Amino acid sequence: MPEHYDAVVVGAGPAGAATALTLARNGISVCLLERGQYPGAKNIFGGTIYRQPTELLVPAFWEEAPLERPVVKDELWLMEEDSAINVGFTGLKFGRAPYNKFCVHRSQFDRWLADQAVRAGARLYCNTTARDLVLKGKQVIGVEVDGGERILADVTVLAEGVMAMLTRKAGLRSQIPPHAVTLYVREVLALPAEKIEDRFNLPAGLGATIGLLGWPTGGAIGKAGIWTMKDTVAIIVGGFLDDLIKKGLSPRWLLDRFKQHPIMKKLLAGAEPIEYQAHLIPKGGYKGIPKLYRDGLLVAGDAAVMISGRRGSDLAMLTGKYAAETIIQAKARGDFTAKMLGAYARKLNDTFFMKDIKAGKDALSYYEHYSDSDFLISRLANQSAYEFFTEGLITEKEKKERIVRMFVNYQKLGKTVKDLYAGIKNWGVF
Repeated sequence: MPEHYDAVVVGAGPAGAATALTLARNGISVCLLERGQYPGAKNIFGGTIYRQPTELLVPAFWEEAPLERPVVKDELWLMEEDSAINVGFTGLKFGRAPYNKFCVHRSQFDRWLADQAVRAGARLYCNTTARDLVLKGKQVIGVEVDGGERILADVTVLAEGVMAMLTRKAGLRSQIPPHAVTLYVREVLALPAEKIEDRFNLPAGLGATIGLLGWPTGGAIGKAGIWTMKDTVAIIVGGFLDDLIKKGLSPRWLLDRFKQHPIMKKLLAGAEPIEYQAHLIPKGGYKGIPKLYRDGLLVAGDAAVMISGRRGSDLAMLTGKYAAETIIQAKARGDFTAKMLGAYARKLNDTFFMKDIKAGKDALSYYEHYSDSDFLISRLANQSAYEFFTEGLITEKEKKERIVRMFVNYQKLGKTVKDLYAGIKNWGVF
């Protein structure tokens, strides 16, 4: 490796690749380090990327990127043991360019995005783990990798993911507590394309994403999800780590249980499991966002706790882009001090997603006090639906009165309203 770069980026996920791509396009020498065999080898997510943020990096990316299906159907299910309330939207316009969002596999998409950075001039080194920061006084001047080799740079970008070992070593972040991190398991099942389209009522080549609340998480605050790929279906289940531990819930057990639900059994009949993964996601919200810069150093992506509801990978790419733009300005001035690099945090504060993160800053504390609120809303909604659709020997007025009594007797009406409000701020269709 050359002795010195303008920038070294740790982690070749969406945040790191976006940083390296933007820098390389602007003539900045950049080294991109990936601990996996290839970018995406160790990365998982539900399965969705969004068109508008991604095309800021690669215009018309859908013409060449490894995409599975354009998403035209978004649904949210409140699921119970033998029922489900479905709320959704099908927009066939989203099935035509420029599209809206896509189902993808991270192992393929991350590799492609990192390759865009390499084509632009970035140097990519895989199977390379950054073990420590190299300091000159208080200034970060690079990283030390396996074997003790040092890679020096004017500025270092840490896009190292949720565990953020170097971010913690830099004194910018502490370890995320269990109540501020979620644990999800994901399984990919092979299923012929025509069966996917038939069972999910999809036009040929188009896709769906489904978010599920209630029964699938066994009473823990969390979610389940379904993504339709070309010839596979990806499913996830998980929740807040402390809640899973407290309630003795294994995500693997929840996943297997989810697959046995009568509705899921029909959707997945004949599907063959081909991949299983687990992943932690930082969910500390606005209060959990660490300081994002110091002399010679910036933090992006999951390491920076940049998650807003269902959106994570696209925000990672945007943070990488903004980090790169800050570095370009810093290089023009020859100034890589914290004062100069602090422009990165100011850029983020003006973004749409930071405004959303701030707006939902109290949701986490609410769930700490009422960890079964999602579960109760789903159960109450399904019981009410059963009552509403039962054709009995009572008047419509009596039926409505019975449903109202059900709501009132279940818990205080004010608590139900608060649960619903917190849920609206936190829920997202995957």
